[in-house]
Amino acid sequence: MSNPVMEISSVSKEFSVRNRKEMFTAVNDVSVQLYEGEVFGIVGESGSGKSTLARCAFGITKPTRGSIKILGESLEGKSRKELRTLRANLGFVFQDPVGSINPRMSVFDAVAEPLILRGDSGKEIETRVGFLIERVGLSLNQLKRKAHELSGGQCQRVAIARALATNPKIVLLDEPTSSLDLSVQAQILNLLEEIRRDFNLTYLMISHNLDVIAHLSDRVAVMKDGRFVEVGDSSTVLTLPKHQFTRELISVYSKNPGFSDGLPFGFDFERWQDGPLNKWAFQNVAKFLPVQRISPSDKPVYLPVQEDENMGTRQVEIEDRKVSVHQLLKETHTDAIVVVQGGKMRFEQYFNGMKSDSPHLLQSISKSILGALYGRLIDQKIVDPNSPLSHYLPELSEGAYGKATVSQALDMTVSLFFSEDYSDSNSEMAKLDRACGWRVNQSSEGDSLRKFLPTLLSKGENGKEFQYCSANTDVLAWLISRVTGKSYPEVLEAELWKPLGSTGAATITVDSEGFSVGNGGISCTARDLALFGQLIIQDGNFNGEQILPRAWVAQTLEGASKEVLVPTYLSSTHPSGSYKNQWWITGSPSQEIYAVGIYGQYIWIDPSTQTVIVKFSSIPVPVDPTLARIHLALFRRISALF
Repeated sequence: MSNPVMEISSVSKEFSVRNRKEMFTAVNDVSVQLYEGEVFGIVGESGSGKSTLARCAFGITKPTRGSIKILGESLEGKSRKELRTLRANLGFVFQDPVGSINPRMSVFDAVAEPLILRGDSGKEIETRVGFLIERVGLSLNQLKRKAHELSGGQCQRVAIARALATNPKIVLLDEPTSSLDLSVQAQILNLLEEIRRDFNLTYLMISHNLDVIAHLSDRVAVMKDGRFVEVGDSSTVLTLPKHQFTRELISVYSKNPGFSDGLPFGFDFERWQDGPLNKWAFQNVAKFLPVQRISPSDKPVYLPVQEDENMGTRQVEIEDRKVSVHQLLKETHTDAIVVVQGGKMRFEQYFNGMKSDSPHLLQSISKSILGALYGRLIDQKIVDPNSPLSHYLPELSEGAYGKATVSQALDMTVSLFFSEDYSDSNSEMAKLDRACGWRVNQSSEGDSLRKFLPTLLSKGENGKEFQYCSANTDVLAWLISRVTGKSYPEVLEAELWKPLGSTGAATITVDSEGFSVGNGGISCTARDLALFGQLIIQDGNFNGEQILPRAWVAQTLEGASKEVLVPTYLSSTHPSGSYKNQWWITGSPSQEIYAVGIYGQYIWIDPSTQTVIVKFSSIPVPVDPTLARIHLALFRRISALF
């Protein structure tokens, strides 16, 4: 645990009530510590005392009893100058973004005000204000505008810039998004998270919105009648609450009376992939989705252990800051990490209740496992990569896959109308989720993979351009079942999972007709996935057997043809990057390749250092570009340590 930056000790706040002798107790004997870099959320009903406590903590209101310490110093007994110096470590972002800005002030004046009060020079103020305005996503030509000339979201960005003016250590977020539109709320929350990382801030966040608390908070306190009734890790409190009031609060908010049969309180089938539910759901998929078992090896393989005991405390430079590996694991919502180098386990750590034998949903890492299986089946002449998919699956003759080949599906160069937008409930990706049984399907139309996949339409010529499409992998899983006469998991078990020496059973989710969800449905342990990575590192030879053809491994590491066009998001991340055999190819001199699933699932393979890194996460949102950059940088830093 990092150092406490705020200590609230036995704080109470009472108010007199007109025509009554007794006092009203708004806050009743509350104690808590806030630690450097964390987000501590307080949630409760209106009138529960959460805002009053925050005002006491930040010196806006004097508590009736108890004490507050900021960076180890009490707010009591300070001179005005000492108090001003101490309060410079505090920032404030309030509920009403427009009302919190003086209507007579320009944007520049509003942000500059705390700096003027501190006594900064004109040049210092001008430089600082310009930097902050651009950092919060506004332009310098907006500095002369006033609050009424800005949108609510823009006003809140100004308020955030002002809160950062004196370079504070702790920031109060009092209902920071409640007055904003939903789309703007998400933007502001992402901005607050980025700023917290960049400035190493501690947030005390007040909200009645459990989604906001879940998205941003590390720990949460539930407040009722001036007291904390439950305090703990946000994912635990919001998914497995202990106190009756917490359960009632979640029920009212989610409009869900709760579930039995081992599901967490407030479980929502439409939102189980999002935080905080995913912290539980990704480890317990078999409790709410139908799955088929993939049996482990009769002769399990356990890699030798040579633990690097200092790995967690090692400092690495990520995006212009030095930070420990442990802190980065925390920031990236890690559930598990396993590092293998030279065939030895060098680092292994678990969070959020995970253990070495706990399965975790792989999401789209499942695609890369399927890609490897195809390498074996093609080598055995069971599948011809140059044949049309419709040759094996005539049901697809009329749609997007009628002329597409097996290799084009593997390399994601099938041209079709398909939006992979995870946030759009009307996108083809959402429809695919419903076909897989991962979302509620209100109609029988497209309620299984076999019904949905033929409905997809062609957009243009295949083989010319990379287009990431999860449906391709489900077609490929279906094809395996067709050509072998066995279910996809049966083939995967016999051809890959058992020969690998897997130590634990894996599972794969199935749709309403029993078809496997190839695009993201596999769950397994981090250790077994590390074995799979070691198989790639060793050119397909592992556990005394050439499981994958060397030619397939070499082809994958080489990447796709340079004639295949790639989108900007890929070329900007990896200038020589591509996608081959359901793997992401960096195109770097080290020939790193990786598999990635939404919400932060990774397997990273660096042949140059013989390093395999497996990381499971439960990031609150499907795709976080900042965390994606941090992950890749972290993997490279860890690989370079050996």
